[in-house]
Amino acid sequence: MTCRCPCMKQRQVPVSPEAFERFRTYHRLVLAFSKDALGALPMQSLLQRACECAAAGTSVERAKVLRYRPAADDLLVVAGTGWKPNVVGHASLPSDMRSPPGRAFRTGEPTFIDDLPDSAEFDYSDLLRDHGIISVVNVPISAGNAIWGVLEVDSEQPRRFDLDDREFLCGFAEIIGRSIENREQLENVKRAGLDQRIELQERETLFRELQHRIANQLQLIIGALEIASRRASDANSREAIEEVIRRAVSIARSHEQLSLTRIEREISLQAFFNRLIPTLSVPHRIRLVTSIEDATAPIGTAVRLGLIVNELVTNSVKHAFGEAGGRITISLEVDAERNTAVLRVADDGLGMSERPRSGMGMGLIRTLSAQIGGSAEWAAGDGGGAGGLVAEEVAPV
Repeated sequence: MTCRCPCMKQRQVPVSPEAFERFRTYHRLVLAFSKDALGALPMQSLLQRACECAAAGTSVERAKVLRYRPAADDLLVVAGTGWKPNVVGHASLPSDMRSPPGRAFRTGEPTFIDDLPDSAEFDYSDLLRDHGIISVVNVPISAGNAIWGVLEVDSEQPRRFDLDDREFLCGFAEIIGRSIENREQLENVKRAGLDQRIELQERETLFRELQHRIANQLQLIIGALEIASRRASDANSREAIEEVIRRAVSIARSHEQLSLTRIEREISLQAFFNRLIPTLSVPHRIRLVTSIEDATAPIGTAVRLGLIVNELVTNSVKHAFGEAGGRITISLEVDAERNTAVLRVADDGLGMSERPRSGMGMGLIRTLSAQIGGSAEWAAGDGGGAGGLVAEEVAPV
């Protein structure tokens, strides 16, 4: 909403040297205040500066900004210059039609009163009477689609404010309103960002609590399986139970890495594997060599790649090496142009005479690969040791 003031119409009148000097004063004050409004000046200081500029531009000693309070239905003096102590921040005026600032607030139009004490249309408030005010101008301050408050200038001398004064005050009130609107919008944006951060923190707290409970359940399951394995009398049953234990441990390790990660849609694969690989169960006689290029991927993709690595390393440790041990190499090569990556796990162990069979482990790897849109391939090693198994996992990132 803007100030609808008839004084804003263009006038074709001669400009006297005195009037020209006033225009220069108006221009200087408006420019200086506009710079303050665009800067980091606190709102209270900005409103105080507005009062000082309005008083200087109209050559009066007193001016004030009043803000409407819906709860009290009045106009509180929130800034001012030239007033006695305990006025700014304490005194208020009615918002009804007999109050000069109330009339401007209710109608959205500027109110000009040459002789307030003798006016039959307006009430003469104790505040203005106490300061000997005779002539006043009230201009509404619009912020957004509502009247925020009123800018008022007060003169102790009888004064007929002319069209130049009115244009200056209407334009000045417009700048004040735009400044208030912009700052309120900025505060809303900041508040929305704060609310989002609070919501994220709450979600992260709940997420970590859920992660903790899942970890406890996994440990209970592993413990129960270990007891069942010790009690099993049949070697085949014991081997099957131990295989399930290895799967559960693998899930628990990947889960532990996930719980250390913030709630994000994508995470760094390099950071993920750098935390995961040291937790793999590898005997001292077997050396792990890693080469991990960085890329971001959804959490679900990272977890499945971690399970695949754990499964392949476990198989190499179990089947590829003799007492002399050897080396397992884990690498991640990223093709940024194709938006894909190749995860390779190789060993220099004894090798295999044929491709791996579709047992529970290989079936798990194929299933995990398919879930992330990837594929798995096996090949005999082409160097180092006796030629161990090389497994490649191609996945989108």
